[in-house]
Amino acid sequence: MDANRPGHRSGDGIDPKPSVTDDAPTTRPARNSAQPPMPVSVAHVLRTYGVHGGERQLARLFAAEDPARYKITFLSIYNNPECEDYFARIPGLRQKIVLGLKAPVFPALRSEMLLLLLVLPVLQVRMLYLLAAGRHRICVAHGIQAAAACWLAAWFMPRIRFVYVHRGTKSEAGSHPIFKLLYRPFDVVAGVSVATAASLTSLVRGGRVLTLENGIDWQAFVSAAADCERHHPPGIVTLISSARLLPHKAQAFLLQAFAVLVRERPNVELIVAGDGPERDNLIALAGRLGIADKVRFPGHVTDINCRIVNSDIFVHASEVEGMSNAVLEAMTLGLPSVVVDAPGVSECHIEGDTGFIVERNPNAMAARLIALIDDAELRARMGRRARQRVEEQYSIAANVERYHAMYAELLAGA
Repeated sequence: MDANRPGHRSGDGIDPKPSVTDDAPTTRPARNSAQPPMPVSVAHVLRTYGVHGGERQLARLFAAEDPARYKITFLSIYNNPECEDYFARIPGLRQKIVLGLKAPVFPALRSEMLLLLLVLPVLQVRMLYLLAAGRHRICVAHGIQAAAACWLAAWFMPRIRFVYVHRGTKSEAGSHPIFKLLYRPFDVVAGVSVATAASLTSLVRGGRVLTLENGIDWQAFVSAAADCERHHPPGIVTLISSARLLPHKAQAFLLQAFAVLVRERPNVELIVAGDGPERDNLIALAGRLGIADKVRFPGHVTDINCRIVNSDIFVHASEVEGMSNAVLEAMTLGLPSVVVDAPGVSECHIEGDTGFIVERNPNAMAARLIALIDDAELRARMGRRARQRVEEQYSIAANVERYHAMYAELLAGA
């Protein structure tokens, strides 16, 4: 990637329903008045996995977009009816399927990448066609699969400015030199958090990576939560976790910490919201730890906002994230948190102010949970500060402006 190209600098949810304002002119403009500029056509590409954090994040971005400035097309790598229905709720959003294959969600990354390699030539040719037919000026590839699908077009379509957005944080295995070749034709390489961007620098020519921090439509999330029915068991402190049930999300660690906590504070319960291949293993672990009667596994939930407002403390132990939407959602609804220190997670919080950040040790997490359980005033104060931090730093409006600044810089250098 050329460091002199523009755009380089250092550095379960609610339905996406944009607000509607009546700004239509009441009089016809004069015949000789200047015509407004045509909106810029922007394509966003993603391999979807159902409706989870990444999909909800993009939906919020699209729903908040100004159609007079940017015309958005969402290109789904494979056919995913659940996501197609979800994104269809966004007025003005165009959707295209790159490859009509209904690809399953593979439990192992090896299987996922094998499928990608098998269909990659077809994906790349299809991307060339769809981008040319759509007359797009900017293409944003979210994730490795989208980057691979767009790679050929990024080399051979200089009229289009290409952006790669990495949605996780690079591990040692994900830092193979081959990624330098993958990212090379992109005009901008970006991460969704400071930690993500930092993990990319060694793989990008010149080490210049843009940070496009995720945002949340906190007003809509709070508004939706206001309609939730309140039902909190008396005398019980409820902990909640929200994430797909995957090994790196580390719900097994949460169960171990909760087992320590129960011995000290038995009047607690834990809700592990989410679904995934680890579900049966986690249920079995809860039984072995003797806490099965205090842990609930509701599966994938569509009312996570209501689950959060009926809980007291949010817990999160993921080993790595791009930027955790679940963490931001809990902060938005005023829950204090205890999170394990990890890239893309702990940077959302201010230690001791909006929540507690602990080492990956069950006793350490249990001790911080006890401090919150025993002090309702501390829970309330941390919850207020957490919501304030989201409003100031992680709003969807701020996220949209970060994208708009990138678009403007790319177009200026086109």
